[in-house]
This record gives sequence, structure tokens and C-alpha cells, in this order.
Amino acid sequence: MSKAETIESLLREADTLLLGLFSNALVGVYVIQDNRFVFVNERLAEIFGYSQEALCDGLGPMDLTSPVDRELAQREIDRRVQGSVKTSFYRFCGLCKDGSSVNVEVFGVATQYAGQAAIIGILLDVSERTAAERAVADQLRFIGQLVDTIPSPVFFKDEEGRYLGCNAAFEQYIGIGRQDLVGRSVYDISPKDLADKYFAADQALFEQRGTQTYEAAVSYADGSRHDVVFYKATFNKADGSLGGLVGVIHDISERKRMEEAIWHEANYDPLTGLPNRRLLRDRLREELKRAERKHSELALLFIDLDRFKEVNDTLGHDIGDLLLIEAGKRICAALRASDTVSRQGGDEFVVLLPDLAKKSSAAQVAQEIIDALARPFDLEGHQAYVSASIGIAFFPEDSGKVETLIGYADQAMYAAKAQGRNAFCYFKPSMQSSAMARLELSNDLRRALAENQFELYYQPITDLGSGRTAKAEALLRWHHPKRGMVGPAEFISLAEEIGIIGEIGDWVFHQAIATASHWREIQGEHASAVQVSINISPRQFISGICDDWIGDLQRHGVDSQLLSVEITEGLLLDDRPAVVDTLLAFRDAGIQVSIDDFGTGYSAMSYLKKFDIDYLKIDRSFVRDMTTDPSDLAIAEAMIVMAHKLGIKVIAEGVETEAQKMLLVQAGCDYAQGYLFARPMPQADFFRYVAAQLG
Repeated sequence: MSKAETIESLLREADTLLLGLFSNALVGVYVIQDNRFVFVNERLAEIFGYSQEALCDGLGPMDLTSPVDRELAQREIDRRVQGSVKTSFYRFCGLCKDGSSVNVEVFGVATQYAGQAAIIGILLDVSERTAAERAVADQLRFIGQLVDTIPSPVFFKDEEGRYLGCNAAFEQYIGIGRQDLVGRSVYDISPKDLADKYFAADQALFEQRGTQTYEAAVSYADGSRHDVVFYKATFNKADGSLGGLVGVIHDISERKRMEEAIWHEANYDPLTGLPNRRLLRDRLREELKRAERKHSELALLFIDLDRFKEVNDTLGHDIGDLLLIEAGKRICAALRASDTVSRQGGDEFVVLLPDLAKKSSAAQVAQEIIDALARPFDLEGHQAYVSASIGIAFFPEDSGKVETLIGYADQAMYAAKAQGRNAFCYFKPSMQSSAMARLELSNDLRRALAENQFELYYQPITDLGSGRTAKAEALLRWHHPKRGMVGPAEFISLAEEIGIIGEIGDWVFHQAIATASHWREIQGEHASAVQVSINISPRQFISGICDDWIGDLQRHGVDSQLLSVEITEGLLLDDRPAVVDTLLAFRDAGIQVSIDDFGTGYSAMSYLKKFDIDYLKIDRSFVRDMTTDPSDLAIAEAMIVMAHKLGIKVIAEGVETEAQKMLLVQAGCDYAQGYLFARPMPQADFFRYVAAQLG
């Protein structure tokens, strides 16, 4: 049947069809004319709570329209009646007979009824649907507001990976507004290297729906990048098909920075910035594995700064720290980029030299380091000198174990020190026994004080004018239970190294004042007093152990004139309060101070009067050659003249011949000490020696 035939057939059946429409139980049907209902079906009357007759008895559409929507409804009716439009569809809030409201949709068509303009239309009750839509809208609005309050960046993408939206935090995080984001892909907003990673991750998630977590970077609008973790999950459409994904970004940049800072702190020396012991061992472990695979050699250099403790004790720890920093830089300058230099602590450094072409390369590097460290250090106006002792051990020749290789290089370093310092030495198996002996000696030294193995010997100091003993230097001796007598040259530096020099020095002090007091008791009050002189190392000053000595003298009733202390020249340059205050306290208490080995260390002329120095001791190196070297004689004579001009008396050390004695007497020297007069002796022998002089 053609379209024309169909229309003609419908027109013939129009009455039947219209009656069927009017009787529809699901939709309301109405005819209005002059703003009054001409007809309403039963369903429409039911929707508004009226009867059909009541609605068609003078009521119109405005009576069924809420006041808020009457203007809208009237406008739409007028447009059709006036012929502006043929049809109209709109939604309004209806007013029921009982005062309640109902949401309706209406579709009306302009027509003619009884020769006049009219409107015929249908009306649907959409209250339930409107309520559902409102609930959905409210829920979506709530979700939108909730997502916007989430501090972490959140984004949504469709199944093609295009952005559907985001929250405010995402906009702020990447610097792109959501209006500029929707519909774009990661390639539109991110650098290609990052976009490739994002896209691949999205596709993997789409292919295997569920959740996904991975670390990546995010590029800011300013070009900077931040480390983040992506948490993603897919979502489905109503029909179960893939709808896209939602993602949350968690910025871990600060955590990464903290982790890096913690790792750096755990693996690098805070002073020099060089790898520390831990990182060195990690790198050495890896290099040993690599060298074993490649059948190559590597060398380990253990470096110790000679005389660093002297610089640290005399110029202070701050200057010592500057020296360590500069030393680290000089060592690094002598190395390849593939080498590692590590600070082990104190003044010790270790260098790792992998992939050695030949063993002589390690020697060449060691010598370059020695030469570099021998140059003077200018440290904030202070000039300091150190040298380096270096021990070298090889893989695979010496060992393939980390700690063993380090230990062997350490032993070789001590051998270099023993050979005169400022040199390097290769490890030899025989050194292991020396190292074990040194360790054993350290352990024995720790027990020596508690087990009363120490004894003070006294070497007389003669007054060159009277020829009598006026003073004595207390010299420490160690009676080792197995080795016999151990000289101070062998154990004093070891005592400083293991940190017990303070305890030993305190013991020496109390023994010395006991000796002086005992001599006074034996000889009586009016007998000539013999002053006992004790040596104090810079470390004893810094430790503060000397602070109690003056109080001990007073508590024991010992005359402070019976005690003098010997210090090195360099200590006068130390301006730390611990040193200055102690020296001044000694002066105020009447304890005399001697400068030991004068002329061999720092020049400190201006400090001699500042601290009221009482004695200068001319070093034995000048006295030894006085009779054969005019220069040494001239130096000794100049020292004596200078000291006397400053009101300081002079003691010459190492006097062994009558000729030396005579030259010193002629030069006006006050006192002399040496084998010409007496060797160091135990306390009892010393008492007898002095008593014999007194007759």
C-alpha cells in the first residue's frame, strides 16, 4: 500500500482511532479552546484528582499548573493558538486538586475545533522519572563535589583513553583546566616519552580489566617533573561494556627525596661528601665480582695522613675538617672517573682502582697522591703541612675477600709509616704477623694501667752554674710481662690512637707529684726542692683531663713550684678555650711551663710572653752538632739570647760530651740534660743520685 493510500485509509478510520487514543489508560489526552478544557480523558482527570466533568466545567490548563510554571505554559499555548508554532513540547509542575504537585510532560498540536483555534495534546505523569533523575543528578553532584574535595589528583578517561574529566586537584597539579582537558589524549598534554608510557599502561588495563598500580613521572606546565604513583581502575557502562578508567595520582617526590637523602646519609661521608665505609664495601664487592668475571686486576690503596693529629690538636677541629675536605679533593684529582675514593673516618681514606692494566699503575697513582698531599694547605689563613702513608693490596694476588683486602692494605699502610712515612708500601704476607702483634700490643696496653705495669723514670736536669740537679724530667716506661721494657716511642702514639693517653697522662701526673712530695718529706722543708717536669700531649689538653690537676695539688698540699709541664710549640698556636684557659690556669697556680723541642715546630715567639713561658728546651738535634756545625751553634746561641731577653730560662737536651757542655756554658745556657750527666733512672735510684750530690 502506498503512503497516500495509507493516509486515506487512516482518515476513513479517524473516528475509531481518535476514540482509541482518548480511552488510553496510560496517557492523558486533552482538547483546549479559549484556555478551557473542551475534553479530557479519564487518565488525565485521574492524574490531577478531578473528574472529567469537573475539568470540562470551566477549568483550564492554568488551573492545573503550578504558579511557578504558569508563565511558561501560557506562552506555549499562545504560540500555538496564534500560529507561531504548530507543535510544542515542554515539562511543567502540575497542581492537583488536593494541592499536591505532579511532574508532567505535555505534547500539544494546534488544530481547529468547531471552526475555531484549539489545541489537542497528550500529557504524561513523569513524577517518578523526574524523582529518579533528580536523585541521579543529586548523586552525581555529590560525587562531583566529593571528588573535587579529594586532595589527590583524580582523572577519568573513556575507553579510547580520552579524558572525560578530572577534579580540581588534577587541574592544579598539571596546570591545565578541565575545560581544556576533556576530549584530549595523553599525547596532547604530556611529553612523548611520558605519553608513551601512560598510553601503554592504559591499553594494558583495558585489555585486562581491573586495577593497576605503577610508578612514573608527571610533567608540570613549567617543564619540571615529579615522581608519582598511578592507581587506576576500569569501569563499565550500563550494558556491561567497557566505559573507561578512573585514575588517582599520589605524588611521591618528597618521599623519593627523603629516601635519597637517607640513602646518601647512610652511604656518604657528611664532611667530605665522599663515599663512606659502607658504600666502599658495596662497590668493592661488585668490582671484585666483575674483576673475577673479566679475569682482571684491581688495587686497593689505604691512605693515612701523617701529622694530621698535630694539625687537628694545634689549629683546632674546624681547621682540621677543612684540611680533610681539601685532602679528599686532591686525592680525587689524581684518579680516573671509574675509580672510587672513600673516607673511612678520621684521617683515613681508601681508594679503589678497578681494571688495572698493570700493577705499576697503582704505584703511579699512589705517588701522585703523596705528591698532592705534600703541598702546603692554606686553610683560612692557616698554613698546614701533612704527608701521606699509603698501603696497597691487589686482587687477586693478595685476596678476593672484601674485609681481608682492606685489612691487608691497612697493614701495608702501617708498614709505610714504620719506614718513615710520606711513602707507599705493597702488602706482604709477613705484615700480617706485624699487624697481629700491633693488635696484641694495643690490647696489652689497655690492661697495662690497671695491672700496674707502668713506671716513671727520672732524668736529672743539671744547673750549669752550680753543677747540681735542679730539676728532673719524668719519663714513662712500660714493663711488659712478656716483652720486657717497652719504650715510649713504641706505645705513646698507640695510646693516643686507641684513646687512653688521657688516663695514662693522669697517672703520670699523680705519680710525679707523689715523687716530688716524697722527696720533700725525705729531705725536710729546708732542703733544696727538685722540680719534676711531665710531658703533656695536645690530646690531654683537649680532653679536659688536666682541669682537675690544680685542685689535686691543693687537696694534697703540694707546692705547685715542685711541678712543671712540658708542651710542644704548636700547642701555643691553639686558640681553643680548652687550651688557652688551661695554660693560663697553670700560670696563675704557679705551675711552670716549658716548651719542649724548641726550634723544630711552629714559630710562636709572640705567644711566649702571652702565657708566661718559664723554660725553652733546645732540641737535641741542634745540640748534637754544635761542636762540628757552626750553624747549629749559632742557632743555639740565638735561642739562648732571645729567651734571656724575654726573661725565659733555657734547658739544652741531649748533652753527651764535655765539649757540648762547655759551648753551652759559654753561650749562657741555664740548664742541661743528657747522658753526660745521667741517664733516666727509677725513683729510688734518682733519690740516691740527688742525695749524693747534697752530701
